[in-house]
Amino acid sequence: MIAEHDAVQPATLTSSDDELEKVASHEDAAHEKRNWVRLSYDCNNHCTFCLDSLAHVGTMRANLDIKIQIIEGRKKGAERLILSGGEPTMHPNFLDFVKLGRRAGYPKIQTVTNGRMFAYPEFLNAAAENGLHEVTFSLHGHTAKLHDALVGTPGAFEEETRGLKAALASGKFIINVDIVINKQNVKHLPTMLDTFIGWGVQEFDLLHIIPFGAAWGKAREHLFYDLEGNEEYLRQAFEYSKRPDIHIWLNRFPPPYAEGFEDLIQDPYKMNDEVRGRREEFEKYLSLGEKLSCRQPERCHYCYLNQLCDGLDVALEEQRQESVDVLRLEPPAPLAGTLPTAQHLLLAAPDLAIAATLVSTANADADVWLELDSYEGLSEALEGGRWKNRKVSRCYVRSAVELTRLAGMAERDFVVAVFLNKETIAALDGTEIPQEQLLLVQPNYDRVTDQRKHDAEFRPLLAKLDKARTENVPACIGGRVPEPTGTVLDGGMLGLDARVDMNRYTQRYIADRYYTKSRRCADCVHNDECPGVHLNFIRAHGYAALQPVRRADEDAAE
Repeated sequence: MIAEHDAVQPATLTSSDDELEKVASHEDAAHEKRNWVRLSYDCNNHCTFCLDSLAHVGTMRANLDIKIQIIEGRKKGAERLILSGGEPTMHPNFLDFVKLGRRAGYPKIQTVTNGRMFAYPEFLNAAAENGLHEVTFSLHGHTAKLHDALVGTPGAFEEETRGLKAALASGKFIINVDIVINKQNVKHLPTMLDTFIGWGVQEFDLLHIIPFGAAWGKAREHLFYDLEGNEEYLRQAFEYSKRPDIHIWLNRFPPPYAEGFEDLIQDPYKMNDEVRGRREEFEKYLSLGEKLSCRQPERCHYCYLNQLCDGLDVALEEQRQESVDVLRLEPPAPLAGTLPTAQHLLLAAPDLAIAATLVSTANADADVWLELDSYEGLSEALEGGRWKNRKVSRCYVRSAVELTRLAGMAERDFVVAVFLNKETIAALDGTEIPQEQLLLVQPNYDRVTDQRKHDAEFRPLLAKLDKARTENVPACIGGRVPEPTGTVLDGGMLGLDARVDMNRYTQRYIADRYYTKSRRCADCVHNDECPGVHLNFIRAHGYAALQPVRRADEDAAE
């Protein structure tokens, strides 16, 4: 079954403040804890792009297994129950599972469906009475000819649209529509949205075709399309998101092709859901060394997970190295296994006491970089510039209070690495810290709302502090080549046995390695060594912030 839509309540948004509220509501929906419960291994459609086709064996999942998963998910704090398949409404006990979800206390109960059962009034009314809040209709064409061809089922369009219109007319559900964008419908996408909006639909999830399931079979040459050759139609569709009453989400869509509509780019947090959906394959790779069967260059080219998989290979290689430039540790640190030696030991912790529990994990001759929320006690703990018998050579700081604390230390023979935000930028104006001891750092944020809240224009400060080095600031923004990081083994990606753990890797990848560039960056002289910027930076500020740096002779020629 296609991925669910992260719905929000329909709203009329008009002012710029309301636009920020719209972004925040989308973000809250994306971060909502959900419990996906499969009901069936069957479907009465035969979609040419079905991700789930290999699991369709014509059976229903056992009632007891479903009930246990529904109840246990709520006990673990899930706020949204999503009944999926296959086609979930084919399960003879679908309505009972909806009722169980309500009794279990889920605030939101949703189904993702081909919608054909909602054409029957008795079913629609019972679903509402039992507690179904939201229905996501998978609808891939605005005509019977287009939709029925894509879902491989004559008559599906007529039945689904009757169900969709009946659900809209009832006023009993939040209604949204999933559309898998592919070669057959991409040119019709603006017309499709216009048609569905005319019926009363206000929320859409536009899913990029991906190379899994049936999509990477015989029909693939008829499904995968040229993004650049169809930008006109994509941009026309994205324009609907500017309407205050319309909510559009992009799902698995390549971020650089959303330039100008960066607020639509899928929340990085959703990568957790994507990885959970392929957990068994990743675990086999990590535990047994079995390469993912899909790792083929032609296929990876179309895959939204390609960058994450490449990063996983890098993390595994870093973990196997005898030595790395930087070993980053956060609690809990590995208790067993072998870690490479490091030149620098980066300790990320709330305070000095917790950092002290990590320090013995690394080789004794590594110097220390500290990234603490509070540096209280550091001045007293330093002896000749050393702490715990290690030289402290760098301290990262996020607040004006802690920056002032470090600036006032008499024994400060270390680099002060300042995460640039509204607070620290103001505090740096007139700082007594020598420029040669400053490292100015663009922070990454888990939420785009935090990125927007805390980021501030820092280029005037960089121009003033022209001898200070930078980190995580592209040359096109910082006016200088940033400090190279070298090889970094992030211990936050490791389990207690010092091996890469997929869940922890994904979380740290999202936090600090989920980077992107503009397509224009290909013309930049720094392109080969520049990773770009974090995805949430782009979602907050747009790709326009990235402008290629060209060679002097190119500028002179113009």
